[in-house]
Amino acid sequence: MIDAHVHLVTAEMVRDATNRFDADYPAFSETVLAGSNHPFSSGLVDYIAKTPLEEIAKRWIAAMDEHGIEKAVFFPVSERQEQLGEFIRLAPERFIGYAFLDDPLSINAPDRLRKYVKEMGFKGLKLYPSIQFFHAYDSAVFPLYEEAQSLGVPITFHMGITHAPASDYRYTNPLDIQLPLKLFPKLNFIIAHFGAGFFREVCLLAFHAPNLYLDSSGTNNWREYTPANMALKEIFRTALRVFGPENIIFGTDTVMRPDSGYREAIMREQKEIINSVANSKSEARLIMRDNALRLYC
Repeated sequence: MIDAHVHLVTAEMVRDATNRFDADYPAFSETVLAGSNHPFSSGLVDYIAKTPLEEIAKRWIAAMDEHGIEKAVFFPVSERQEQLGEFIRLAPERFIGYAFLDDPLSINAPDRLRKYVKEMGFKGLKLYPSIQFFHAYDSAVFPLYEEAQSLGVPITFHMGITHAPASDYRYTNPLDIQLPLKLFPKLNFIIAHFGAGFFREVCLLAFHAPNLYLDSSGTNNWREYTPANMALKEIFRTALRVFGPENIIFGTDTVMRPDSGYREAIMREQKEIINSVANSKSEARLIMRDNALRLYC
C-alpha cells in the first residue's frame, strides 16, 4: 500500500502557522486556540520540539513496516521545505515530499515551486484556500497552476470543513476548481478527504474533469455534520461509480503524536471497504497503491 496523505509537523512549522494565524486573527493564540479542538496541541508541540527528525523517521519506518505501507506522501504545514527535505532524505525510497507555499498568490510562487521540485525532489503542491484566503479560480494563482502543469506535479487541495481553527469558509467550495480544471487539462488536481462535507460538489466536478482525483484520507467524520450522514462505505461506493477506480487514492492523514502512532484503524477500515466495493483486486490495488505510484513515482 501507499499512504498518499500523511503529515510531517515540526515545532518551527507550528510556530510559522501560529504566527500566520495571529497576523490574520489578532490574539489568535490566546483566544481561538484556547477554546478549539485544534491540531497543534501542547503535547504535540512539546514532543516534536524535543524529538529529532531522525527519531520521527524511525517511528515512521517502523510503523510503515508493521502495517504494510510501502511509501508515504508527506505534507508540511508551512513553508519549512528545508526541514521536510531533510526528513525525506532520511528514507528517500520510502518517503515522498510535498511542497507548501505560505503565499501561493505571490509573484514568485511559481519560482519557489520550481525550486522545491527541481532541487528538493518534491512531487506535488498542497493548497489550502480556507486558511490561505484565496479562491481557487482567482487568476492570480493561474501562474502557479501553469508552473505545476509544466513541472508535471499534481496539486492537492483541502476544500470543505477543517480542523484548522482560523479558516474562512468563503474559500472552501470545491466548485471553485471547475474553471482551473478546464484551463489546465494536463494538471492533475486532487481534492482531499472526499471534499470534507462537499462530496456532492466534488462528484459534480467529475462530470467533465478526467484530471480530477479524490483522496480518502482521514476519519471523514465530516459526514456527521451533513444532513445525509452517509456511511463511509456508501461514500466509497459512490466515488467509485462517479470517478472510477483510476481517480481515487488512499490516505490516512496520520501525524505521529507522542500518544499515538500510525492511524491503523483508519487504514483497516478503508482497506476493508475498498476490498468490498471494488469490482476486482486490480481495482482495489489501483486505489490503495497504483494510482499514487503513477502520480508520484
